[in-house]
Amino acid sequence: MNPDEMAARPTLDFPPLSVRWEGLVVVLDATTLNTVVRKALAKVPEIRKFLIEPEYGRLGVTMTVKKRGVPVPLRSHFTSIRLKDGFLGFHVDDLVAFGFVPIPNWLLRRIALRLPYRSVFFYPDVRVVVIDLNAFLPEDLIVNVRDVLCENGEMRFVFGPSQYRLDTLVDGIGKDPFAEE
Repeated sequence: MNPDEMAARPTLDFPPLSVRWEGLVVVLDATTLNTVVRKALAKVPEIRKFLIEPEYGRLGVTMTVKKRGVPVPLRSHFTSIRLKDGFLGFHVDDLVAFGFVPIPNWLLRRIALRLPYRSVFFYPDVRVVVIDLNAFLPEDLIVNVRDVLCENGEMRFVFGPSQYRLDTLVDGIGKDPFAEE
């Protein structure tokens, strides 16, 4: 390659201490998904039962919400699942109670407001829920998820170019973790 061609090539702005990957597929089975979500919803007294079923290109969700002492079974499907810049978003397709009664947006808004961490947002005009995961993800982690697939009882996250900065980790090598600073 001649010097002119080398000068014309774009440069990548990666930090010198990082781990990078692309093409990684992370698979979460329904059991793992249900365990994590049930733990996250444990402080929401209105939600009694919760079941996630990733199948047929969408995420099926069944739950029982106790409203004024009456248990109400709800069923929905989530599609267009996306993860970008630490935010998980999805479209709420068909939310029904008792198998046939459509649920209005006010209930979704109320559930989002009652969840702990104040990290869930509901956009009623497009029936989209967005969850801010940044409080739970390492700040040095940058992920690009190209696709989320729901099939065969699993969610598959297909990653694009992503990285984890190692500066903090490397700085801590050799230090006594129990020493007072």
